[in-house]
Amino acid sequence: MTLDADITNELHTQIQYQLIEKLSESERRYRELVESLQEIVFKCDAAGHFTFLNRAWTQTLGFDVAVSLDRPLVNFLHPDDGDQGSQLLARLQKQQVVIGQELRFVHQTGVIVWLELSTHPSSQHERSGSLTNITDRKCVEAALQCANEALEMRVEQRTKELKQAMRNLQLTQAQLVQTEKMSSLGQLVAGVAHEINNPVSFIHGNMRCVQTYAQDLLSLVQLYQKYHPNPIAEIQAKAEEIDLPFLQHDLDKVLDSMKIGTDRICQIVLSLRNFSRMDESEFKTVDIHEGIDSTLMILQHRLKACPGRLTIEVMRDYAKLPLVECYPGQLNQVLMNLLTNAIDALEDTDEIRTIQDIQNNPSRITIRTGMIDHEWVEISIADNGPSIPEKVKERIFDPFFTTKPIGKGTGIGLSISYQIIIEKHGGKLECLSNPNQGTEFVIQIPIQQQAFRFA
Repeated sequence: MTLDADITNELHTQIQYQLIEKLSESERRYRELVESLQEIVFKCDAAGHFTFLNRAWTQTLGFDVAVSLDRPLVNFLHPDDGDQGSQLLARLQKQQVVIGQELRFVHQTGVIVWLELSTHPSSQHERSGSLTNITDRKCVEAALQCANEALEMRVEQRTKELKQAMRNLQLTQAQLVQTEKMSSLGQLVAGVAHEINNPVSFIHGNMRCVQTYAQDLLSLVQLYQKYHPNPIAEIQAKAEEIDLPFLQHDLDKVLDSMKIGTDRICQIVLSLRNFSRMDESEFKTVDIHEGIDSTLMILQHRLKACPGRLTIEVMRDYAKLPLVECYPGQLNQVLMNLLTNAIDALEDTDEIRTIQDIQNNPSRITIRTGMIDHEWVEISIADNGPSIPEKVKERIFDPFFTTKPIGKGTGIGLSISYQIIIEKHGGKLECLSNPNQGTEFVIQIPIQQQAFRFA
């Protein structure tokens, strides 16, 4: 029995020894396998302190394994990922499984390294996990994102350029239409002025002769009356029939009135000819006041009183100005647009005002001119109508922007005016409008355009 017990004990010892050797060999192979991995393998306690790290830790982050053990995982994270580290620590303490969480670690040299963390509980007090280097992938993703952002920016910029090109094309088309309209209007006005000018000049030129002849005939009649006070009955009857005394007294007045009428027509013809200048392609030295007066003459029908509306007053405050180099036709177009807008605003206001209100505060347009300095002149066109809201004023010179109803406004008048003053004349066009103080447009242009063009 003793021999059998000894043999049994020896067998048990041999078996245990063999098991220990196999276990040690298995553990050695496992360690070699773990150490050969490029992926970081780690173990940590519930507080997140490392209890095991393979050599990939040093290869990936540069820190010595011995120094890193017992240190918390979150200490190696990038400072900006502190919130994610706190959330990770909370999940570790709750023994939750974490798969594929992307975190930024800081290499010993200070370089950022992206690692993908996965971990799971291996025991009640220990966690096992791995960290996979995804820096290359993140760099590619970042590069792709930058490329996409750059592409989006280029697409957005190109879209803006195309939209602007489309707006410019539409504006150019509108300008061509407007220019053609103004050209047609100019030709029409010039034709009417020419046709009226010929007969009116004939009549006006003969009025002086008619007055002279009439005076001679009246003098002759007076001589007959003086030396033949008692004409025959037939002459006496005719004199009574035509009321000779009244005719002698009124004929001068009639002729004077006709002369005033022909003078007025001549002024209108001159204004029409000034407004319809066909030399828009060249700079001309002109009197600014003539252009303003000619434009007001064209708009006279809209300023006069009519059924349901009182007269819109026009106040002129002209300073002494030198002749100014400009495109006369285009400057007249600007004046026409600004005055038309002022008239529209005053008409819209008068529609909702009573006759008594209008009489107490008549609608008025004030035109002022002046010298800014020896190189610039200024034209101000102001009305006492409603003010323009700030949001509208910010866009008032934008192409196709209008607050007028469909059919009454196209939104290109002020835009074209702005372009004519700014680009064609190198000047300034500004809109001033304060609550309850009406609206004022101020034009400033240089006196000598050549100095502007070649400065």
